[in-house]
Amino acid sequence: MGIAVRVGALVVVLAAVLGGGTGAAHAQSAAETAFWNRVKDGDASAVRAYLDAYPNGFYANAARTRLKVLEPSGPNPRRTSPSGSVLGDATTVREVQERLYNLNYDITVFNGQMNQETRAAIRNWQRVVNHEPTGDMSQDELDLLRSARVPTTWGAVAYAARGAGSVVWSRPSRREAATAALNDCHQRAGRDPCKVMTAAEGECGALGYFMGTVRRTTYWGAFPAIRPTLGQAIDQALTFCRERAQVPEACGIRLSFCANGSHLR
Repeated sequence: MGIAVRVGALVVVLAAVLGGGTGAAHAQSAAETAFWNRVKDGDASAVRAYLDAYPNGFYANAARTRLKVLEPSGPNPRRTSPSGSVLGDATTVREVQERLYNLNYDITVFNGQMNQETRAAIRNWQRVVNHEPTGDMSQDELDLLRSARVPTTWGAVAYAARGAGSVVWSRPSRREAATAALNDCHQRAGRDPCKVMTAAEGECGALGYFMGTVRRTTYWGAFPAIRPTLGQAIDQALTFCRERAQVPEACGIRLSFCANGSHLR
């Protein structure tokens, strides 16, 4: 995902890549492309799952066109989980939001109200546990979610487009890791907004960065990635930078870490 801002002769590019993960704004990413390739020839519910996850995505127009073919009379009523939905009250919805957040799914609000973000996170979790990605939840699924082990070791990378960044590791919760990284990034970035990505247990992250000038216009970009190993995170951050940077040869790694601190060994 990415964003470009022009101020006079300055263009700032901010991008993020995470399998199912969060970002700053929209640009076509490897994760989004992979998601679209999985669902583009599927049924209407699969195409709607893409739109829930990427409502302003690179393929959103194609998805809406595909839905018009699949649903010429409009969408069918939403199908609930086989055992009946348990998402009818705010207390349960808030619990689901909190539990998905603590499992590192993309959740930013915890208000007990169903929204596209929550349904997309539920679908992503359902895919991981090999359930039909309905975006709804049965009692059996809620019980399964409640039984999931929550990681107890977390790290995070916070970053701004101009290159300010911060990493933390060996924190006991996702929220603590994200807050610590963001606080430090805000101090370094000044007025530039910071975004954050989190990693759990043995996952690692890297922040790719470039700065270069083309025809007297200066470009900057920050490109984070979270992957299972440090080498994979570094490779992905560099790859994404080189794909998006106006000056690909200027790409390098600014920060790297592993959630459990293994990058220090």
